[in-house]
Amino acid sequence: MTEGQTDGTEAGTERLARLLNEAFGADQVVRVDPERLHPAITHEPTRAFLTGTGLMRRAGLLRLTPDPEGGARQVSDLFPDDAEEAEDTKEFVVLGRFVAEERNEHAEQVEDDEHDSYEEYIVLDGRTGRIHALDDPSDSRLLASGLHSFTLFALALEWLRTGREIFEEPAGRYGSEAVAESTETLLGLMRDHDPALLGTEYEDMEVSPFWRLSFLLSPLTRIAAPGGQDGLALALPEGLLEKGYGADAVVRFADEDLPSALTHEPTRAFLRDTGLVRECVWVSLDDGPLRTLAEHHAAKRDDETYGAPAPGAEGLIRIGYLVEDIDLVIDGATGRVRGWFIPDARLQSVNADVSTLAFTQWLIARVRAFDREHGITDDYPNLAATTTAVLAAVDPVARSGDDGDIWQYWPEVFPDEAGGGLYA
Repeated sequence: MTEGQTDGTEAGTERLARLLNEAFGADQVVRVDPERLHPAITHEPTRAFLTGTGLMRRAGLLRLTPDPEGGARQVSDLFPDDAEEAEDTKEFVVLGRFVAEERNEHAEQVEDDEHDSYEEYIVLDGRTGRIHALDDPSDSRLLASGLHSFTLFALALEWLRTGREIFEEPAGRYGSEAVAESTETLLGLMRDHDPALLGTEYEDMEVSPFWRLSFLLSPLTRIAAPGGQDGLALALPEGLLEKGYGADAVVRFADEDLPSALTHEPTRAFLRDTGLVRECVWVSLDDGPLRTLAEHHAAKRDDETYGAPAPGAEGLIRIGYLVEDIDLVIDGATGRVRGWFIPDARLQSVNADVSTLAFTQWLIARVRAFDREHGITDDYPNLAATTTAVLAAVDPVARSGDDGDIWQYWPEVFPDEAGGGLYA
């Protein structure tokens, strides 16, 4: 296969079309009738791809509409009042957009032509076949050299998620070696099929870091096996937090430092043997001995900002606090990690348990390390959404909760670019 395009054979086109059908479902792959192709698409390999191979409707953060009911739009249609700024991009054809992973299905289905409703568009240069990411008419970034690499990369992430095709053999394996192997497989695809995306610039064009950050972060779900019989969600590799933060940053609690209200034995064992990171951007832990939330509030009775203690505070163990005036607590009976939102007097799940809280701390460290080396915060909105998706893959509670509340802590704080928590 040549850079950014198919291998030019009928067999190659048919194979990729079949892979799309298998990965996403035939009803989720759109093949455009040649008569409905936008006239601005003059690049013949691209025309053949759209009509023959097709594009998936959705994959991860990508939402694609290559054949919308009202006809394809151009950038000039999205930004009618910015003709001067859109001089270089006005004829680009809109293929779709990025969407934050935490958005609900109803919000995704609402059609809205106002460009400020979206974070970033996915657009096609119909003359060259190149794909660009665009959030401003004067600022586009190369997303892929062509539809082949664009589609192949989306397929690869879906295969990683489902353990199929090139990830069938390593499926079910966990640990640092599994993460490294999967990462190298993904980056190898980029080197082989679209090396222009490996850098930050190509032929005087800025390159979007979207695929790089996706390929670096997505394999992190392979670091820890499901907990199984040990009673926690994840079985973290030994020394994981120390590798991310250093041995001095990890705090453990002796049995005598844990209150008797903490009856969930797997949680007690984790806090004693594995521990958590003392300071991690949004998380700050207390020194032992730990107290129940009721005891903590009693000690703060002169502070009117604390208000009434949480319901069942005698059974909640305070382990520290989260940014935004939130007591970080553990349900002593179940091990669920919750937050007592002091200003709102609201108790809400934060993580499934201490193992996934530790994973969250490790994930933050990896994101910041990747940013130091690869500058992935240059695409902060999609980085935050991808970070949320990685966390949700191992801890659905962190994104969806179990309390019937649509607001969750991590999906809200990760996108806060002004706070800069994911920056190196």
